[in-house]
Amino acid sequence: MVNNDQKEPMIFDIHVAEGSNYEVGKQRAITFKKNYPEDIPYFISPMEGQDYITAATAHKRMMMIEKICPGFTDEIQGFADEVHMAPEKMLCYANSYHDSQHCCQFAVLPSNTSDGHFYVGRSYEYFVRDERSLCITRVTGKPKHIGFSLQNAGRMDGMNEYGLVVSMTSTAYLKPLAGDGCEFWVAIRAILDRCKDVYEAQCLLEEIPLCTNANFLVADPSNHVAIFEVASFASDKKRIFKRIPAGDLLVATNHYMSPEMKDFDIHHFWNSEIRYSSVWNFLLREAPHINEEKVKKLLSTPYPYGPCCHFYASGMGTLRSMVFDVTEKNLKVCYGPPDRNPWHTIDFDAPVGLEEIVCNYEDVNIDNPEQFWRGM
Repeated sequence: MVNNDQKEPMIFDIHVAEGSNYEVGKQRAITFKKNYPEDIPYFISPMEGQDYITAATAHKRMMMIEKICPGFTDEIQGFADEVHMAPEKMLCYANSYHDSQHCCQFAVLPSNTSDGHFYVGRSYEYFVRDERSLCITRVTGKPKHIGFSLQNAGRMDGMNEYGLVVSMTSTAYLKPLAGDGCEFWVAIRAILDRCKDVYEAQCLLEEIPLCTNANFLVADPSNHVAIFEVASFASDKKRIFKRIPAGDLLVATNHYMSPEMKDFDIHHFWNSEIRYSSVWNFLLREAPHINEEKVKKLLSTPYPYGPCCHFYASGMGTLRSMVFDVTEKNLKVCYGPPDRNPWHTIDFDAPVGLEEIVCNYEDVNIDNPEQFWRGM
């Protein structure tokens, strides 16, 4: 059933910036001031009902993030200076924000494709009111990268110029995080900035203090791919487990799959199981004849037969889909649900500036929410 409430427009921006980290942050703030001034409070306010954390705590977190992802705090500083806000308050909001997005990701190695290419597919589901900014970022001295922003300088997914791809799906929905460490969006930005392949990304994930519940999918043009299942329930109960492909296929939705992570597989919902099964079965049926168009077809297939969802009021609407051709080091993006919107090719060397994309979507009510959200 269609939700007839007035819809919020779904508008994405493609923001291209280059220079030092400070200059990239400043350019982003200038873009917001000129085009989206109403969005600036989102980045400079504490969580609703909470106060700013102390300057001492903020600086401790800034030092931790800077060690993990050098230049991150300079980028925040550039943004903060342009909007005349203390960077400690910017970072406080970013580092205290924890939520769970509902996503799907999968990898298809060349043995299963008709063109010999290595593909990674990605679908991201959430509420319409979310960050909707694709950043093409060229920081001096670091690899160029393309990825969707989270908390301004963080990234939810992306590819760098080496062809290294990283994305994530949330796990252990609603399970509180415990201990000190960085959330997934800091880790993903660090991987894009610092790593060339899956091995380097694994070393970084094992080295840095993580405080997140997520499946990280990492792939590189040498046909290496893995999903790193991460749980951070308590300071004395954290785990990272590496899951490798089965039959040169790899899929993750919003739950852990490895037996080694069974104790952490909490808040594992029916809809995550259905999305996992639909993607896995499609890939099995189509292998070894999968190509880019079939990956797009899969991402465009509505739930329960595919990952594309239209349940925006419930936080389960597809905001974007992505097809990474890891072999060719290129990226296709569909803004909004891919059964209603076109695909776009993204260029690492796009000119500096801003572009907007207006998307079509329909908000549909979940027919049987009790079953949809049933715990497994």
